[in-house]
Amino acid sequence: MQISQPRQPCFKLAKRYNVADLPIRFQNTGYTGFYFRVLKEGWVETHSTIDIIQRHPRKITVEFANHTMHQDKKNFEAIEEILEIDALSSNWRKTLTKRLDGIEVDTKARLRGVD
Repeated sequence: MQISQPRQPCFKLAKRYNVADLPIRFQNTGYTGFYFRVLKEGWVETHSTIDIIQRHPRKITVEFANHTMHQDKKNFEAIEEILEIDALSSNWRKTLTKRLDGIEVDTKARLRGVD
């Protein structure tokens, strides 16, 4: 497995737990979790563990990517660093590329339940 992007909490968390600002509070911690890409199919057992086999050479973290995406949106140097990661999901790549091109992207629509 390979991390492809940080998770982005959405309005469904607020709805589920009846806490209106829960997704933004969750997002602001930087501890959102992440999505994996499957590189090789196999079986995962109930008590299986996940071990880090390889880190990206630039040591870009999920926390750094989250911070850049949600708080430091105009840090073009950081955006360029993240875009150098081949494993980055196409969704994040599209959003960050638009920012480099000066196009503002509403990443908070998912917090309100808007597509």
